[in-house]
Amino acid sequence: MTKTRGFEHISQKQWENDGGDSDVQLINLPERGTSSAAGYDVVSPISFTLEAGDEIKIPTGFKAYMLSDECIFFYPRSGLGFKFYIRLANTVGVGDSDYYNNSGNEGHYWVKIRNEGSEKMSVEAGDRIAQAIFQKYLTVDGDVAEGRRVGGLGSTGN
Repeated sequence: MTKTRGFEHISQKQWENDGGDSDVQLINLPERGTSSAAGYDVVSPISFTLEAGDEIKIPTGFKAYMLSDECIFFYPRSGLGFKFYIRLANTVGVGDSDYYNNSGNEGHYWVKIRNEGSEKMSVEAGDRIAQAIFQKYLTVDGDVAEGRRVGGLGSTGN
């Protein structure tokens, strides 16, 4: 069977290299809540409280593989935005296909959220914090992009 797209846990070594607590168990991979949902729910492996105006960078414990003409977008969960004014720090996260198992890391995704509201928000390990959507993309005629990714977030173009 040929794999086209999906999620995998990162290794325990990658988790610890990224500063993950060795006592934290890697939890469920993203899943859709219903058969018509576009997004795969991303859950937090840690519990935390986010005060108004604060932000936190959350390791997800997973990586994603996909076809070379696909990417994955990360969006905040609608309910968190409506109830608490929670936003992703980068507004929308974009994961490229060559982030998966690149030579610099395994492709571990992180979610950084901000509490732009006026009340604190608490999250328990296993709570849904974001959603991930796979999507095809197009390139322009004469595109000449070359090279391979080496490294993590923000590493292309360096």
